[in-house]
This record gives sequence, C-alpha cells and structure tokens, in this order.
Amino acid sequence: MVTIRVNPDYTVKIPGKFRAGLRAGQEVAISLDKQGRLIITPIEQVRAILNETFGMWADRTDIPADGVKYVNKIRHGRRLDDLGLRK
Repeated sequence: MVTIRVNPDYTVKIPGKFRAGLRAGQEVAISLDKQGRLIITPIEQVRAILNETFGMWADRTDIPADGVKYVNKIRHGRRLDDLGLRK
C-alpha cells in the first residue's frame, strides 16, 4: 500500500510505480468502492472491453432491438407459464 495526501485543491500526486499505466492528460473514470477505495480506470480500457463484445447480439433475430419490448416478451412468456397456458 502507498499512502499519499490529497492536496487542498483535491489533487493527488500519483506515485511513480503507478504512472506506467497512465499518461498526463489521459481520460480516466474514477469510482469509489464499498470499502472507500478510489478506483481509477483509463477510459481506453473500458472502450476496449466494450468493443470486444460490440455487435455480439446483432445477428440475433429473436431478440428485439428495443429492450423494453424484449423484457415484455419475456414477462409475457412467464405469465403464460405461471397460468399453465403455454403448450
């Protein structure tokens, strides 16, 4: 663990051993986990992960493009099952 101090203008100096994964001016996402830890994630990493799965559902004709319609379709099927009406 490395301890640093938050400056009065709410900036922190990132220690050298953590700088390898970042560069000055880079866009990052910052979140706070349940234990109170700050998580700094480069946006490029998030985009890269999203690009890996982008379009994986595009060829699925059984899933409507509209998410609300899809959820309604699932709920409708569940109601038929609950009522014993599905064959």
